[in-house]
Amino acid sequence: MILAQVMKLYSVDQIRMLEERMNTYETWVFIFVLLIAVLVLIAVMQRLTIAKLKSLETFKSKLSLKEITTPLNQKQSTMSDVAIADIHTITQTPIHSAMTIQGKDLPDPGMVFKYAVPLNKNKIITIGQREGNVITRSTDVLDHHLTIDIDTLDVSNLEILSYSLEFRREGKVLIQLPGFKDFREMGVKEKIYISKALTFEDEPCFETLDTNHPLRFRLGGRIGADGKFKAGYFEFHLFSKDVFEKTNSGNKRIEKHFYLKLVKIFPGYDTAEQTKEGLVPMLARFGG
Repeated sequence: MILAQVMKLYSVDQIRMLEERMNTYETWVFIFVLLIAVLVLIAVMQRLTIAKLKSLETFKSKLSLKEITTPLNQKQSTMSDVAIADIHTITQTPIHSAMTIQGKDLPDPGMVFKYAVPLNKNKIITIGQREGNVITRSTDVLDHHLTIDIDTLDVSNLEILSYSLEFRREGKVLIQLPGFKDFREMGVKEKIYISKALTFEDEPCFETLDTNHPLRFRLGGRIGADGKFKAGYFEFHLFSKDVFEKTNSGNKRIEKHFYLKLVKIFPGYDTAEQTKEGLVPMLARFGG
């Protein structure tokens, strides 16, 4: 009887309507859940976008600051490069620029520099600390420490050219002429000649400077009472080689190319003690 009453209360149509309503509710619940998920995703994307924009703005600010700073540094570096010290004075104002020296920035023994001397125009070679044709980056060397001025002579001679070589120093230099056994302290300015055709009174003259009889230089800081450098030195050899060059008249004349070779750095660089200006002292010698 009770079952009959229940079946009587809910007809088949009513049950179908209830099922349709439940399906509708499920559909709306699914839509609401999907909508909430979409809103959460949008919120997360907005937060990520805002964080990315802030990061990009910070990067642009740093980049702008770097672009402003870089031209100033380049301008200062250019001014330092353009500044040329007076080679006629011994006291020079050092050029300050903080940098770190690597091994590749330092010269190695065995390096050879080649120079051709044009007619009617001198060739100047300079060895210095941070300026010149040969840069040592050594605390024992000055800028324009040694200047070699090579000039051609007797250019009308169609067989062989002659040359004059003038040496000027800003720092201490020991020199050994070809044929001499010992080094001596070089004067502030000295001159020699290379010629087979000319003679010069009271001036050293050599027919050639070859690899077996080069002109030897030692550059360093202080010289002791024994005539040697107290800390260390750089030894350079200057020599020449004959070449045949055609003259304006069509003749082949013997001319010379000059070579400057870094033979020795004694006792060597102490790279662990480099200065903030990018200069490197010599290694401490035992008992020195």
